Amino acid sequence: SSVVIPNPVTTANFVNARGPAEKSPLRRIVFLGRLEERKGVLELVKAYKTLLETDPKQINKTKLIIGGKGPLKDTVHGLLMSLPNGAHTDQLGFIPEVDKAKLLASADVAVFPSTSGESFGIVLVEAMAAGSRIIIAGNNPGYSSVLADKPELLFNPRDVNAFADKLAWSLSNTPETKELTKWLQGQALQYDVASVGEQLLKLYKS
Repeated sequence: SSVVIPNPVTTANFVNARGPAEKSPLRRIVFLGRLEERKGVLELVKAYKTLLETDPKQINKTKLIIGGKGPLKDTVHGLLMSLPNGAHTDQLGFIPEVDKAKLLASADVAVFPSTSGESFGIVLVEAMAAGSRIIIAGNNPGYSSVLADKPELLFNPRDVNAFADKLAWSLSNTPETKELTKWLQGQALQYDVASVGEQLLKLYKS
């Protein structure tokens, strides 16, 4: 029988980024990734626009933060400019490796809307370890392998309305989302290099 051992991620670097939460009245929606078609960044901005249009109260409650560089940089900038008046956004550009964890740690919702081509959700594990409050991800095989037990965290990035609804849901502070936060933070530990190393060792000795 085959044993599935998760890909190791050095989660310590990310766990150490968890600091006292910056006191901000705005809930932070964070995207971290390359600004290219496959990563779903345009879908995210469109879904956020839909959210703000259908629920204008969110304009003064939320902030969209986009970290990463890539060919869609200007397109993303243009879309951010088209958001409803007063929308809070930040396009940070390239994020050095050392700052990734801090950015993910600051996320009320970390969004990874990749439409395809992900083999394993390393970024999801990094966000779990950093302590992103809620993580939602595009329903592709790599990401669903990490979030299979909680399919409510997966969504179809190409369906703008469903994506906007998922954002609204993930921003809500309900018993369901609080339980998911606990689950996500517990999950990170099983992917740590030390724990994967132990599993490999056990397997080797068995």
